[in-house]
Amino acid sequence: MRTISACCLMLAALSLQACTSSRGSGGKSADAALSPGDGAEGSQGGRGGYAGTGGSAGSGGNTGTGGSAGTGGAVATGGRVEADASTGTGGIVGLGGGMSLDAKVGTGGSTVMDASTGTGGSAGMDAVAVAEAGPPPTFSVDFVAADQSRFYSRADNGGSVSFGAVNPSAADNAVAELVFKGNAALGPADKLTPDFATEIGTNQTFAYGTFRTRVQLAKCASSEELVNGIFTYFNDGKDHDGDGLVDNSEIDIEILCSDPSIISLTIWSEYTSDTAKQGVSRVIHTKTGAYQDTLNDTTSLGSGTSPAFKLAGFPDPSAFYEMGFEWHATSLRYFIVVGGNEITLWTYTDAKYIPSLPAAFLFNVWHSTDWWNAQGTADYPANDAVMRVDWFRYWKD
Repeated sequence: MRTISACCLMLAALSLQACTSSRGSGGKSADAALSPGDGAEGSQGGRGGYAGTGGSAGSGGNTGTGGSAGTGGAVATGGRVEADASTGTGGIVGLGGGMSLDAKVGTGGSTVMDASTGTGGSAGMDAVAVAEAGPPPTFSVDFVAADQSRFYSRADNGGSVSFGAVNPSAADNAVAELVFKGNAALGPADKLTPDFATEIGTNQTFAYGTFRTRVQLAKCASSEELVNGIFTYFNDGKDHDGDGLVDNSEIDIEILCSDPSIISLTIWSEYTSDTAKQGVSRVIHTKTGAYQDTLNDTTSLGSGTSPAFKLAGFPDPSAFYEMGFEWHATSLRYFIVVGGNEITLWTYTDAKYIPSLPAAFLFNVWHSTDWWNAQGTADYPANDAVMRVDWFRYWKD
């Protein structure tokens, strides 16, 4: 989870700002080195004092049996249909490892489910973990009150965390609510960084596999700023691979409350300091479809525009969105579900920059002074802002 600092890279072609990170300290260290595979015991060290212990990630996998599509239908890939699977006469849409799309069928066809529930948002039901569709998740949580024991939580800004909050838009009418406490008397420089986040994180760690969640983003005024963070994180301050840098296992999805049309994706494999790190990022502007890739927040790796990234009306402030990533040893694919369609946001394949250590899965909301789409000093939110989490699923490779 990057903490945005004043030293930023201007993305001139996109009028976007990719920012360097400064990380605090204060977390507990793990007792032993971790290795890829099953979740391992360990505590979250490094910035913001992320804490928690982990057990075994269990067993399972994310490989499903791909479904078949009739005439005009999309082909299932790896047990996941990645397009609007509309079949023709007599067509049948199958499900593999998971499906989060609007599966429409024509005359004589049958459909497993309709994964679209309205403007912008993804399915209210669990559109992935359907028993008949493929293997069950290795780890699954619906954020009912009893699930609180599976997470650590903190609210260092005076906010609060609650599990089992009633919400009719949730699959089971229950969500976790992360309340960031607003205060009109505070200014831009007050309670900065994830040190003052409202946050929850799994007590268990996870390695390679597929991670999916469904969330409603925290909102604020355009003159204010909060970061919505959905990410994995592990940093015990040790150099496990002996390359001279502290290993940092982190896969970030970050969306600002002032302009949530901008999605920042970052993959960290090393982090000792702002000048000794290894990470790659993609920033996507969903109003225009423009994107910019960078190395270590300083070196451009390319830019462009993709029609697939132009998401009209995203995000609907009242909607929940399904999003996540597939993390493997040599590739990492980010995705989001909008209007019932799963959109691949980034597929990264340079193994050098992909983390290998198991990590916890976290959600947080925290104050930053900087916007990503313009220079300036963002104010502290005057009113409470709430991130809501419907469910989280993990399938181990």
